[in-house]
Amino acid sequence: MANALIREAGVPIAAPSANLSGSPSPTSARHVRDDMDGRVDVILDGGECEIGLESTIVKIEEDGTLTLLRPGAITPEDLSVVAPEVRIASAVLGALKTGEQVLSPGMKYKHYAPKTPFALLEGSEDQVAAFLHDKGANVAFFAYEEDIPLLRSCTKATLIAIGSRNEPQQLAKRLFWLLRECDKKGYTEIYADLPVPRGLGLALYNRMIRAAAHKIITL
Repeated sequence: MANALIREAGVPIAAPSANLSGSPSPTSARHVRDDMDGRVDVILDGGECEIGLESTIVKIEEDGTLTLLRPGAITPEDLSVVAPEVRIASAVLGALKTGEQVLSPGMKYKHYAPKTPFALLEGSEDQVAAFLHDKGANVAFFAYEEDIPLLRSCTKATLIAIGSRNEPQQLAKRLFWLLRECDKKGYTEIYADLPVPRGLGLALYNRMIRAAAHKIITL
């Protein structure tokens, strides 16, 4: 669809992101309409995003090595096949340092953020269960399917299934949709496990720490 638009336009096309700055990225035309209704004349619906996260961005250094600026579906492991070395920019896993230049979209301290307070939990399954014990149904928790039986027995919090812990692509595809839906449903708080920053999990870690404004609760 994008190629067809370019052919028909016959003029250069500028393509900024189709969402309000800082909010969860859109992964469907409905999300774009939610953010941009009345701000744009036309929305072309090409269907839902297959991956759900923004593209991988790398800086090619003079010596042929790569610096990963924004992780995506193309992982550091994939990049290592075509480059002698792949470094990960410090801002991928943490906050920008004072005075550090922004080299890629999504490097801000807080980005992709829902309106509802969002925090990440770092701890074992039992520790997460103990943390959620006294939470009511107005609190949402993104739960891996392996953890749901334990959590159902100990908390009244709303458990939102995000697929298997071993299949991060399921959460990647739905992450921004879930954050937007939680805002619509009026939860007072949202919690999720801190992803393991490996493979596609690195991209999830990067998006989720920024959506949570780096609020990580160590249990």
